[in-house]
Amino acid sequence: MSKRILVVDDSATMRDLLIRYLQGSDNMVAGADSGAQALDLLKTERYDVIVTDLAMPELDGFGLIRVISELEWDPSVILLTGHDARTLQAAKELALAYSINLLGTLTKPVDKDMLLHMLSDVADTRTQGRTGTETVLAESEFMRGLMTDGLSPVFQPKIDLRTGKLAGAEVFARWRAPNGGYLGAGAVIKAAQEKGHMDVLTYRMLELAMQQQGRWRKQGLEVALSINVASDNIRKPDFADVVTGLAEQFEVDPGMVRLEVTEADLDVDVRVPLEVLSRLNLRGFGLSLDDFGTGFASLMRLKTIPFDEIVVDRMFISRAGEDETARIILQSAIELSHKLELRCTCEGVETEEQLKIVRALGADYAQGYLLAKPMTADEFLIWFEDYRDGVITIPGLDS
Repeated sequence: MSKRILVVDDSATMRDLLIRYLQGSDNMVAGADSGAQALDLLKTERYDVIVTDLAMPELDGFGLIRVISELEWDPSVILLTGHDARTLQAAKELALAYSINLLGTLTKPVDKDMLLHMLSDVADTRTQGRTGTETVLAESEFMRGLMTDGLSPVFQPKIDLRTGKLAGAEVFARWRAPNGGYLGAGAVIKAAQEKGHMDVLTYRMLELAMQQQGRWRKQGLEVALSINVASDNIRKPDFADVVTGLAEQFEVDPGMVRLEVTEADLDVDVRVPLEVLSRLNLRGFGLSLDDFGTGFASLMRLKTIPFDEIVVDRMFISRAGEDETARIILQSAIELSHKLELRCTCEGVETEEQLKIVRALGADYAQGYLLAKPMTADEFLIWFEDYRDGVITIPGLDS
């Protein structure tokens, strides 16, 4: 299957070599000599795969990862570096934090066979006319991975802005392909939506998350987890019983489990979701309205459904520093949450300036790449111990 591929590298020799490697199988391959030139190309052209170096002048590979995450389509990405493994690992973690569809990482000199093998991975893409690309996973591979070792949870710490202590963590999905490639949360969700298995994905993530929560509890670590649930689930009358059963199975206190629902999941008939969410609230589970501020019905949702937390959409946090309108909306959301006796979480905090803004405006909790990246269960435990002991500090939190 032919693909549109963009190669980004400031070395003309390496760029030309990669283009020769990739031009087989009728692939259409373009080159860019910098992240800045790639950015210009991405404004008018859509690519299925972007192969990019990390160390480049002007806009480097790390900045390009952020740019790719903001595109209207989901290209797959292969990262290259001539630096040490730590640089490559940092780039991999950043790509996953931005929910990039990461096919793999390679060190220079690039092995041609490994590069071509990544292009045939389960995270393959196909062109969809003018609508861009969509992630494709074989139906059998997707279901096998859901129920075995393809799917795994990662945990991003959530920090109490008043005390500086760990307040819990949000759970995200990660998909590990057989050759070591990764799909981030956004790509996993997209694949599940395309296959009509969002309900199965949610059930599996709930199971894996609470299973880990039970393990931590036996180790003496109590971690409150926020888990995203889909509209397909909250429209099933027995969903509250399923969640309750999982909590009982893994000996998890319902008060330590928070279910996050986006406003978009409540935009049709709210009767069954209202019944299901009210039952979960009655049983002690926390409820959060995610992506608050992106729609017009937010206030009505807070009136009709027993949420006890709102999560402000990251768009307002990212723009609050230079956009007065975004800052006003952010401030209004935080003030409204407190007037309604709800807690307010600001997600997507990526700079010290953004952290200072949400703290000054009185937000209760924050999460984002500045504070900590999403981590595996083992990494999370190490991070927690280092953070508790002061080995790890967060810029802007101690001021």
